[in-house]
Amino acid sequence: MKKLLLLTLPLILIGCAGNQLGSQSRVAILDSSSREHLTTELTMADYTAFAEKVTNKMLRSRLVQSWGRKRPKLVVGKLANNTNNDSIRMQDIYDRITETILNSGLVRLMDQSATSFDYVVRTELSETRQFGAGGAELAYYKLEFKLFKLDGEMVGQWSDVLPLGKAVRKY
Repeated sequence: MKKLLLLTLPLILIGCAGNQLGSQSRVAILDSSSREHLTTELTMADYTAFAEKVTNKMLRSRLVQSWGRKRPKLVVGKLANNTNNDSIRMQDIYDRITETILNSGLVRLMDQSATSFDYVVRTELSETRQFGAGGAELAYYKLEFKLFKLDGEMVGQWSDVLPLGKAVRKY
């Protein structure tokens, strides 16, 4: 019975795929780690990878590694969105950053309302765009971390740039 079901299931699915209700025949499921783009806007996969990459740069730095077992108290400040896109889900980026830091075990992560801490990380997402002939477009997104002591001294800075391009369509 299992073999019969396994053999007929693909045929049933193919039959369902042939039944075009609306425009469902043009929908595809992408791998969650896919970095495919249709525009020069960031996707959820970009947020995740971007946040993890810059956070891990900070965590692997000589400065952070020199803390050893001290585990200082760290506050991750509110992310500044200095892009032209107000719909970027900054909370998702913040959540990925704090999750990566917390899972590292290198610091004690404190809430933004904490009054006692050793360091604060200020983060900023910015973009620049270049436009070419025929609709060509390049967007460069930059995620930057700056680490400050309580007295305001900046002791570390880490960043990464993600370029996205939209090519000219030729018909």
